[in-house]
Amino acid sequence: MAAGNTPDPISAGDRGSDRSDTAFVVASGVYSGVVLAGFLVVLAVVSGSWPLGPVATYPLGFAGGFVGGGALARADGHLPARLGRTLGRRLAVVAPALVFGLLWLVTLEGIAGDVALVSAILVFAAGYVLSQLAGNRYVDSATPGDPEETWRWDPPGSLRLDAALFVFYVALGAGNAASGNWEQALLWLSLGIVWIGTCLAEGRWAFGPGRDRCEIQVYENGLVKRRPYTKSFVAWRDVDHTRLRGDELVLDYGLRDVRFDRDELEDPDAVLEAIDRRLSTAESRYQ
Repeated sequence: MAAGNTPDPISAGDRGSDRSDTAFVVASGVYSGVVLAGFLVVLAVVSGSWPLGPVATYPLGFAGGFVGGGALARADGHLPARLGRTLGRRLAVVAPALVFGLLWLVTLEGIAGDVALVSAILVFAAGYVLSQLAGNRYVDSATPGDPEETWRWDPPGSLRLDAALFVFYVALGAGNAASGNWEQALLWLSLGIVWIGTCLAEGRWAFGPGRDRCEIQVYENGLVKRRPYTKSFVAWRDVDHTRLRGDELVLDYGLRDVRFDRDELEDPDAVLEAIDRRLSTAESRYQ
């Protein structure tokens, strides 16, 4: 099947709720606030210009960024859909965390280094939440109405492996704290917390809030993988081809793919039949 462009979320419709709008506005404000506050403090220390001191500079920078970011998100109702449309745009939201991280690793010491590290952690966390909210809004915009067919889906994951990684992060953090390296301790502990949060958000465990919302949804124009708090969308016209490998169904699109194991699906035969039917319809439509 020839690949094409995904539907324009603006032209396809927008069924985002007031609740999702509010969440995006708040997340935009927090994200802008931590980016601006961290940048101002680091710049003040490096330049030697410190008129207000750290106690006032950071909260004032955060307040300014929060108001500005929230106002921008509220003024442009289509911003979430446009931001969440592509993987590159969602990754770009998290990119400032890498800048702060590099500053901490390479150049900054003392209070500037501490602020750079904390900013890297906060920007990454806020950026991740913001990018996921934007991705969800894009999915809502690209799939107006209710799905034609829906099946329960159990996302793959290993509780033992995830728990072992969390314990590993905590052990590294505790070891660094015991040796007096509080920056490294904070970094490893933050990674552990982020890992646990990601596992819950993606529904990797058989328990947790929202686990019953994990579904595969088939729409006229594409397929949605819904996790407890995140969604992803693949348009039928973007799927190059499908292939069966053992008990695994793979949908190739561009450089990426979507994989399902039969054991993960409530009714694998019905899911495969619906996907094949929709792909055949889309192929004849877009040829």
